Amino acid sequence: METKLWRGPPFPGVKWAAMEFLERGTGPALLLVHGFPLDGGTWEAQVGPLSGRFRVIVPDLPGFGKSPPSPAAASLDDQARALLSLLDSLGVTTFAAAGHSMGGYIVFALHRIAPQRLSGIGLVSTRAKADSDDARKGREETAQRALREGPGFLADSMPARLAADGAPPELLDRLRSIMRRATPEGVAAASRAMASRPDATPQLGRIAIPTIVVAGRKDKIVPPSESETMAAAIPGAGLAWCERSGHMPMMEEPEVVTGALLKLR
Repeated sequence: METKLWRGPPFPGVKWAAMEFLERGTGPALLLVHGFPLDGGTWEAQVGPLSGRFRVIVPDLPGFGKSPPSPAAASLDDQARALLSLLDSLGVTTFAAAGHSMGGYIVFALHRIAPQRLSGIGLVSTRAKADSDDARKGREETAQRALREGPGFLADSMPARLAADGAPPELLDRLRSIMRRATPEGVAAASRAMASRPDATPQLGRIAIPTIVVAGRKDKIVPPSESETMAAAIPGAGLAWCERSGHMPMMEEPEVVTGALLKLR
């Protein structure tokens, strides 16, 4: 899919950064934010169907896909501000946002920073809780290893953990291919940004816009019970189960995810 390059001042202290993004369709804007250590290609199956109703905008976050790394360390709030700058450059004032895994953390950041701009939220295979101390330690180990030897070790080890047991080999190969496009700097920065993110649990009761939580019954990273609890804490939120999916429902059961996101506005 053909992408465009955006350059702009994403957050204080950085004169410019660059992100590649895909834009398709017309109508109300829908931002799709990918997870770690992935890129916008994970939403490929949703772009066509959703662009019949939405102006779909799919970025590669800095250091992933076709986007170069950020020139400075960035928190997830900084990533959210960069996305707001991108949307400003496109003339988008209000939008729905769906985020997968790490992308969900960025959607929570968007809700903290600019709740008045959000018209709807999709939370796909993500969680509101902050990292535990052990998880933060693991993130730092991942960051240091990525800088030392590159992100190839993630492509070797993560796909089987992301997908449900028995996933088709072509899905695992696709995940490996996407992960190998990541840069060491992007992986390290994202790992550290996730480790330092705040607990979004106190936000859940304040989300006052249409929200859909999408969860895989076979997710090995976010337990289904955690998704259920998060959805119950958001007033009026829907919960869409992907019965055969692990942590990658937009690729494992794309039609279920597309149908859920079509309910946003």
